[in-house]
Amino acid sequence: MDLFKVGKLYHIGIAVHDALKVAKLYSDVLGLKIEHDETVPDQGVRAIMLSNDKSNSSAIELLEPVVENSSISKFLEKRGEGMHHICYLVEDINVGIKFLEDKNIEMIDRVPREGLNSTIVAFAHPKSLNGVLIELAQKV
Repeated sequence: MDLFKVGKLYHIGIAVHDALKVAKLYSDVLGLKIEHDETVPDQGVRAIMLSNDKSNSSAIELLEPVVENSSISKFLEKRGEGMHHICYLVEDINVGIKFLEDKNIEMIDRVPREGLNSTIVAFAHPKSLNGVLIELAQKV
């Protein structure tokens, strides 16, 4: 099997009711800038990525539901606003999925799917990783 390496922490996903309102708050208080704003109707989500333009730090991804039955709307209903997931960049997502499965990590996505901001992604189930939803992302 090819060597699997987890890359840098790409972003931390935060579920919110109003992404633009929170983006303005994070901009005003923390000095973060909107790097990307995208709505993906088939996932039922609007995602605003914020970063510090003066450093090479990881981004914050604000996730707002745009349809009633999206995974983010269900998350907000059950848990309220807050951290949703942690995302790591990987060089080869298929190698990453296989590596995690070989380590008995349950995958939500056994096949990569289109992600936001020119990526393909796969999520590992939080029950396999101590309650934390982990996303693997590969830039395309």
